[in-house]
Amino acid sequence: MRALFFAELQKLSRQPAVLFWGFLSVPLMAVLFRLSLDGLVYLRTGQMTRGEVDLLLSSARLFGVSGNSVGHLFYAIGLSSVVFAEYRFATWRLLVPRASRSQLLAAKYLACLTCLAIGLLLALTANGFVSLVQSLMQGEGLSLLSIRPGSLAVFAGALSIAMLELAVLTSLVFLLTILSRSMFAAVIPVFLLAIGASILQVYLGPTRELIPLPSLVADAARDWLFSGAAPERALMGLAILTAWLVAATGAGLLAFTRQQLSAE
Repeated sequence: MRALFFAELQKLSRQPAVLFWGFLSVPLMAVLFRLSLDGLVYLRTGQMTRGEVDLLLSSARLFGVSGNSVGHLFYAIGLSSVVFAEYRFATWRLLVPRASRSQLLAAKYLACLTCLAIGLLLALTANGFVSLVQSLMQGEGLSLLSIRPGSLAVFAGALSIAMLELAVLTSLVFLLTILSRSMFAAVIPVFLLAIGASILQVYLGPTRELIPLPSLVADAARDWLFSGAAPERALMGLAILTAWLVAATGAGLLAFTRQQLSAE
């Protein structure tokens, strides 16, 4: 299993375009967006955004990019390409005799989650660097940067929610790619689901009932984490996310184990 996992990582490392745009670009673009907003404020007012910055709390808020609908498009393209490449180049028939199908799929799944986590951690590093540069430009040295004791728990919670949401996304993309043997048939529905959830949230506004869509229930958990919303909604949201994960992963594994791959 370990050899399969590192083999998948090596495959991705040899596809820098897929690795960057499909796994690393979304959180890094979130940092660049924050930097552009700060730059716009500086150009309009001639002053940098002032105030003390909690590095962990600032990074924790950045993890909310895992629920961004446009980000889901980039993620879905990268995730689907990992599975679709085996269908496109007919290499499943070479891999299946060497390891069980569950191991092959699990190796791809873990490699994708690892790359997604690396993307979030790179964004964390970039966000900290931007905060440091801004503090130095204001002539305050490191005095504006801090890490409060309670921020570590918020940071860990935000990272866990983001990774759970991305795990659900990975399972959905894998399932659709396996069923359709097509990248487009997997990417478009996932993107439409994310867009539809965003439109539904805007149209309905705050509701007492929790809509059981992955991005919306993940937002409910983040609302509790950052703004102290009702913990019952957060727990329900995490339960729904877990149910999505179990259902999509199980369906994908079942479809893959029963699929005819002699010509793939």
